[in-house]
Amino acid sequence: MQKIDVGIMPLVDGPWERGKCGYKLIQYMASGVPVVASPVGVNVEIVDGNQCGLLANGSEEWQSSLQKLLGNADQRLHYGLAGRVAVENKYTLHVQGLVLNDVFSRVVGK
Repeated sequence: MQKIDVGIMPLVDGPWERGKCGYKLIQYMASGVPVVASPVGVNVEIVDGNQCGLLANGSEEWQSSLQKLLGNADQRLHYGLAGRVAVENKYTLHVQGLVLNDVFSRVVGK
């Protein structure tokens, strides 16, 4: 996956797609790859919240976003590094294990 220039996650805006978890984006980000994704469901939070790529809606925005990233190696590197840092800080098993532990502790009352 690290050999690709840009990770993509195009989605239509439907109920099924709004429920997706964004795992593909997180895989790209873990590999240090910048992303372009449809602004559907959690994709907005993942991409905008971590400043790891661009959101594109419709053919023209997709074309523009891909051209922008493919034409700018520094921007790809910036977004790729931001994505990798976000994965390390938010999405790793260690970090999420601590979150789950906290949730379970509150539910059990300890």
